[in-house]
Amino acid sequence: MPKYYGCPCEGCGRPMTLQDDIVVCPDCGAPYHRDCYDKLGRCIHSPAHGAGYEWKFPYQDSELRTCPACGERTLRSEPHCRCCDAELPPEGSTPEPGDRTADEDGSFDYASLYRQYQDTPAGDAMKQAYRAAFGQEEMLDGISCKDWSTYIGPAAPSYLAAYGQMQLRHNKISMSFSALLFGPFYFFYRKAWKPAFGFLAAELLLAAPTFIDMLQISGSALAPGLSSSALTLLARVCSVLSFLLMVVRGMYGKWFYRQCAAQRIRHIQAEFPDPEQRRAVLSAQGGVSFAAVLGAFLLLLVLGSAFTLLLGPNIQALLNVLYA
Repeated sequence: MPKYYGCPCEGCGRPMTLQDDIVVCPDCGAPYHRDCYDKLGRCIHSPAHGAGYEWKFPYQDSELRTCPACGERTLRSEPHCRCCDAELPPEGSTPEPGDRTADEDGSFDYASLYRQYQDTPAGDAMKQAYRAAFGQEEMLDGISCKDWSTYIGPAAPSYLAAYGQMQLRHNKISMSFSALLFGPFYFFYRKAWKPAFGFLAAELLLAAPTFIDMLQISGSALAPGLSSSALTLLARVCSVLSFLLMVVRGMYGKWFYRQCAAQRIRHIQAEFPDPEQRRAVLSAQGGVSFAAVLGAFLLLLVLGSAFTLLLGPNIQALLNVLYA
C-alpha cells in the first residue's frame, strides 16, 4: 500500500514504513499498524463513520522527503528522520568522494567506494561500455542501470558488466562459479525464487536412484521393483543429467537471475512511481538473503526427515550399507 508510506499510524502516531504490516479501516480508509489495530479492536474514527467521515492523507508530497540513511519517507521540515532519528543533510547535498569508506557500524561502504570508482578514468571507461551495451539511455530490459544497481546491491558492477557482454554478444551465457558450485543455494541467496525452487526440485528428482536404493535395502513396501542392473543404469543416467544440470546452472545462472530480477523490478516500478520511494523499495527487496539459504537447508532437513518415514523395517541393513 504505497500511498500510506510516510503518514502516521492512526493508533500510535508513528510513521508507516516500508517494512510495516499495514491495515486500513474498510469504512473510512484510516491506516494502522496491524498490531495497533488489533490492540484497539476497532477504528478510532468509528463514531464518525455514520456521518460519512473519510480519512485523508495528512501531508502533501512536497512536505515529504526520503531519508538517505534508512530510505523511509520523513518530513522535510524536521532536522531528524522520524523513522531512524538520523540527522538529515541539506537536500541536494551529496557526500564528497573519499569522505566515507565505512559505515557507522564499521562495515565496508561499497556504495562510497563505487562512487569514487565512477569518478576515475576506469569508471569513465565502464560508463562508455554500459552505453555501448545498453544504449545511450543505459537501459537493460527496459530498466535503467540505476534501478538495476539499486536492486542488485554492492555486486551490481560485476553483474552489469556480465550483462553488458551478453548484450554485445547477443547470447545468454556468462559463467557463474557461485551458481556452478553452490547450486540452488546461489539462487536462494540472490532471492531468485523460481530458479531456486526449480533447480532444487531437479536435484531431488535426479537423486531418485539413491532414494529407491535406500527403500529397497530397508525392505520398504513402497520400493519400486527394479532390478539391480536397471537401478544401476538409472543411476548412471541421473549422474550424467546431474552433471549437465550443473553446467547449465554455471553457464546460465546469471541469466536466470537477470530474468527474475527484471520481473521483480518491473513490478516495483509499477507499484512505486515515485523515484525516491522506488529506490528504497528496490534496495529493501533486492540484494541478498542469508536467511533464504538457511531456510533452504531447513527445507531439505524436513524433506529428509519425511523420507525416513517411508523406509522399511530393515533399517539396520541400510545403516550397515551406509557405514560399511
